Amino acid sequence: MRHTKIIATIGPASGQPATLDNLIAAGVDIVRLNFSHGTQSDHAAKFHMVREAAKRARRHVAILQDLSGPKIRIGVLAGGRAIHLERGDALVVAIGDETGGPGRVYTDYAELALRVVKGDRLLIDDGKIELEVESASTGEIHTRVIEGGELGEHKGINAPRVPLRSEITEKDRRDLEFGLALGVDLVALSFVQAAEDITRARTLMREAGRPKVPIIAKLERPEAIDHLDEILDATDAVMVARGDLGLEIPLERVPRVQKEILRKAHARSVPAIVATQVLESMRTEPRPTRAEASDAAGAVDGGADAIMLSGETATGRYPVRSVEVLDAIIRDAESMGAWAPPADNQPNVDHTRALSEAAVTLARRSGAHAIVAVTREGQTARLLSATRPQAIILAATDSEEVARRLNLWRGVIPMVCDLHGDMEDVITRVVDGAVKRSRAPDNATLVFVNTATDLDRGGSNFVRIRRV
Repeated sequence: MRHTKIIATIGPASGQPATLDNLIAAGVDIVRLNFSHGTQSDHAAKFHMVREAAKRARRHVAILQDLSGPKIRIGVLAGGRAIHLERGDALVVAIGDETGGPGRVYTDYAELALRVVKGDRLLIDDGKIELEVESASTGEIHTRVIEGGELGEHKGINAPRVPLRSEITEKDRRDLEFGLALGVDLVALSFVQAAEDITRARTLMREAGRPKVPIIAKLERPEAIDHLDEILDATDAVMVARGDLGLEIPLERVPRVQKEILRKAHARSVPAIVATQVLESMRTEPRPTRAEASDAAGAVDGGADAIMLSGETATGRYPVRSVEVLDAIIRDAESMGAWAPPADNQPNVDHTRALSEAAVTLARRSGAHAIVAVTREGQTARLLSATRPQAIILAATDSEEVARRLNLWRGVIPMVCDLHGDMEDVITRVVDGAVKRSRAPDNATLVFVNTATDLDRGGSNFVRIRRV
């Protein structure tokens, strides 16, 4: 069974019940709702469609809310018509919400005009258009076109090396409150720059009554790389968001930065997602390029916990096929042998971690079909995932919410069981569920592990092996 997880973004190409059924059947573990586009009512409808599709498939599919963050965008244009820009043209980027046209466009991000200086670059529409700042005041930025093209409305603006304030926007606050009330399983914060961004989001989650929802920090600006260690210590997971990151730092640095993030994330047992343009050509073509296939396999080899599809499944012509292809690429990459973390020779570790490592060693030496973690909150399954065992990890929990969240962790397959009563009875019930969930063959070996922080609870800390 596949260890690396697949995240698929839902959009116009995939927001129908039949397509969702096919996406889940193809192997989607987590569905992403991109709050940079659409209304709250649109996302609520998609949310309920995903829940119904997961129920039909009898799968615990997680739903990820991706907040838009302080994204800088061009405003509306007269008649919705794109502006043609030639190299050398003058273009004023004004602050406000008026309608733009030839020679003058608007953005409502007032801080941009306060931060840019002469010589700074502005990249628009994923870098397709490049402007150079000639002067700026509180209300206008005067630029010269370096690379031209068709400038449409609502296109994103990136300002590499321009120090912008880190914040949770009012839109993000409203969307987060809405998503948490709806019941999302994971939340991604865009344009995280420091640990304080995570702290602010957690405060809002506590106020909304859902403090345990995992936070994924999207790493998209150079400030995030500068503060990577503190962000990893504060967050539940990270995303290498290569789209904006590739515009904010030199393109040639992106592969190295991705490797650094994956390495440091794993050292702290923090799940890492690789995202953006994974199979980009499959927006319009039924097959990816060889380079894209190699890139996806490289993410698996580098230790990514999950790989995310964006436009491929949201607006592309082949959403289901994209998931099927990614699933095949991941499986083949994993067949070469699981990525192994560096040996950890620390003399003293927490007993819960020691028990998890013992379970992994026992599973490897005995050729176990799976490691079964009996876990109410998911901590044991997360510890096991960090050790990167070759065997799959079956996480038996009595919480549907915990089961869905665990989809983010590499190698973890969640299942919901009754965990009440005597531990022997619990294990008997878990064995039945594990055999069905993992399609265990006759005489398969399962390793069971349960950990608790309280060492006085003797029956709650054990490693056992069983043949089924």
